[in-house]
Amino acid sequence: MDTLETIKNRQSIRKFDSTPIKKEDVDKILKAGFEAPSAMNRRPYEFVVCTKSEFWKEMITFKSTCAIMAETPLCILIVGNSNVNPTDEFLIEDCSACAENMLLAAKDLGYGSLWAGVKWHSEFYDALIKHFHLPDGYLPIAVLLFGTEAEKKYQVERFDAKKVHYEVF
Repeated sequence: MDTLETIKNRQSIRKFDSTPIKKEDVDKILKAGFEAPSAMNRRPYEFVVCTKSEFWKEMITFKSTCAIMAETPLCILIVGNSNVNPTDEFLIEDCSACAENMLLAAKDLGYGSLWAGVKWHSEFYDALIKHFHLPDGYLPIAVLLFGTEAEKKYQVERFDAKKVHYEVF
């Protein structure tokens, strides 16, 4: 699949079958995350690879998306390391670039994906820090879900010319 086709065809998938993702594909997805650009090349991110569902089942009361996580073969928690930057400036952007690269890599490899955001300082945020023993300054940014799609979605045209503004010189 070429890049523009991959971008066009990626969808947020909320139903996955139980087929595990091959280790070499997990590595390719992670490597795609590491290829993302970052401000000042500080690369303030780390990834926690999760294949066990028990924790996500416990978290459903904090975040309904955890019900999907508990049924997904692979979740990757993106953690921003605020100790790497003198301020939190660009931390979200840097981690988001990683997330997008990973979602697109998964699609290119034939997997579905879902991006689940983490609201800062919520109970879910605090539970992630506690469960994964994140050190001071390590902030949970997003959980990405990956697996073989168990639902079929069709791409709709999202381009909106009304939201594009050209500066005329």
